[in-house]
Amino acid sequence: MNPLTPPRHTLAFVIAALLAVPCARAQDGQPVDIGQMLQQLRQLREVTATKTKADKQKALQEVSAAAASGESAVIAWEKAVMATQFDGVTKEATAFRAWRDGEGEALKEAEAKNAARLYFQWLALTLQRSSGTLVKDMLPAIINYTKELAADQAGMDNLDDTITREKERATGKHGVQRKTNDADVKKMHDNILNRALGGSMVVQWLKLGEWVKVDGWEGTPGNLDGIYEMTILPELRLQRDQRVLEYWDMKIKREGDNAAKSKLEFEHDKFLTLKMPALLWKKAADMAVLGQKNRAATEMFNLIRKYPSHPDAASWMGKLEEMLMPAAAPATAPAATTAPVAPPPVR
Repeated sequence: MNPLTPPRHTLAFVIAALLAVPCARAQDGQPVDIGQMLQQLRQLREVTATKTKADKQKALQEVSAAAASGESAVIAWEKAVMATQFDGVTKEATAFRAWRDGEGEALKEAEAKNAARLYFQWLALTLQRSSGTLVKDMLPAIINYTKELAADQAGMDNLDDTITREKERATGKHGVQRKTNDADVKKMHDNILNRALGGSMVVQWLKLGEWVKVDGWEGTPGNLDGIYEMTILPELRLQRDQRVLEYWDMKIKREGDNAAKSKLEFEHDKFLTLKMPALLWKKAADMAVLGQKNRAATEMFNLIRKYPSHPDAASWMGKLEEMLMPAAAPATAPAATTAPVAPPPVR
């Protein structure tokens, strides 16, 4: 055994002693002033809220200015394209100029200009709602927007008909083909209005992503039915406003007109036997919400009797029965019984 090597029992003792020593703990900092820190946090929160409000107001002003006309909307849209697709290069850059003279040429047409204007209008309304403005206070502006959007959709339906005729001319069915860019205009129009705000170039450009996420709010500017069903109808129902029923009349007429345009008899029959009864049922259900329960029950019963083979007929019957049945009386707790009190003893 090497005299310089300690005995095994000595090594074991040293190791055990080392293990028994607690590890040095990291030293904590100085005690914090909790009251002062909480006060500063409140101040920071107020500063952040004030800045966010100011930023939203600035963005709203920019968006509202773009929505003032078709021309101003197109200018703002082109800036967004430049910033997001061409890395912010100047207008004189070859790549952007090629886009503007090619795909961007459609923005010169009235339909695309109107789509851009409507886009910025809906974005402005979305920012107002995101800032806390109540739907009931915004309702006139929202309804006015839907009227303009409905007119725009009617115009695009007419453009669709024109595009169809142009395709027929291209096959020689209806004379000589006339060179137009109608298909490009429709593509640009739909690209602007029929995409959700959150994924649009303008929102990315202005960094508004978090501000366009609003509960109970339609995120796609061109979704007329979504705007009504998510935002307008719930508010009108709260106010028991008869315009709820006007919406269903408008929707029935619009879908009926679209079905009538179809050259397929199947599509027309499908509307008359499936879609229209379903829409009429929804209208009747809203009559009940508005307090017109007798009228609603009559309309519902007539629909069930007229369309007994409708896929929803069984569900309709159950809902009508539920509405007609009197409300169950609230259960009452059994009367508490008290033990008889014994007479006092006779003395």
